[in-house]
Amino acid sequence: MLLAYFGLAACLLFSSKLREYGPLIWTLSFGIIFTTLGCKWLYAIHEEYGYLALRNICFQILSLILLLTYVKDESDLLLYAWTTVAGSAGAKLINFLRLRKYCTWSFTWRFSWQQHLLPILVLFANSLVNLLYVSADVAQLGVMTRDYYYYVGLYSVASKVRP
Repeated sequence: MLLAYFGLAACLLFSSKLREYGPLIWTLSFGIIFTTLGCKWLYAIHEEYGYLALRNICFQILSLILLLTYVKDESDLLLYAWTTVAGSAGAKLINFLRLRKYCTWSFTWRFSWQQHLLPILVLFANSLVNLLYVSADVAQLGVMTRDYYYYVGLYSVASKVRP
């Protein structure tokens, strides 16, 4: 998580294109913390898909209500971003609070990194490869074109249309 935030800060610092969207990017990146805390993988391991679905539906409905209540026009873009983040962050916060069902929290100074490092790296590599596979087409299109939003928007709509 910290590595992701350092990378994001470096990108915003060195990219003039991204710098103007700094507040929006930081707002949307706020979800990284909650993704880490949410431990969705633990609930997937225990096959609590009903819980995950119900929790997501409830928070998405709440997010939609907030969105329709407070976001009125284009000037409310940052408010829209906060509403979106709140919808997913709230669900992940509930996950974090419910972790006591599966594990207890305690600090320890004696930790065996050798035992846990390989499984952590496997999970990380799997997530990274999945992310790269899913977002590679849009990222490449963004790099190859001048008008990023126009062409990525056309491509996104066209790729969702099924014959």
